[in-house]
Amino acid sequence: MTISEKVAYIQGLYDGLGLDASTSGEARILSEMLDVLKEVGQQLDGMDAAMDQFDEELDALGDSVADLEDAVFDDEDEQDEAFGDFDDLDEDFFEIPCPTCGEDLVVDDEALAAGVVDCPACGGKFALSFEDDGDGSEDDE
Repeated sequence: MTISEKVAYIQGLYDGLGLDASTSGEARILSEMLDVLKEVGQQLDGMDAAMDQFDEELDALGDSVADLEDAVFDDEDEQDEAFGDFDDLDEDFFEIPCPTCGEDLVVDDEALAAGVVDCPACGGKFALSFEDDGDGSEDDE
């Protein structure tokens, strides 16, 4: 039973006693107390309705956040599966552009040691060179 229903029950008991608030001080006090209880019951009913609405809105926001998390973090999981997770490896990796198609390639120490890289984007092969481009540093003096 809600507060408003309980107050209505007490109001019925009061009315059933046939008390006259204009002639009895006790009846007047009881009548005023019932009026206050009615107002409190109405305010609590309003607060319950507002809380129910907030609860629904909070559930909707939670669903939206969950959808957003799925969109953001599932994409990262797919990338990790496609490219592998490099966080656990101790090797050094380098990123270099393919001279044929310009695609950025991730190259490890083994490929650097081999000196040849296969581009998965265009299928081209190119050699890696670590020689100086002739900028006149040590050998040209």
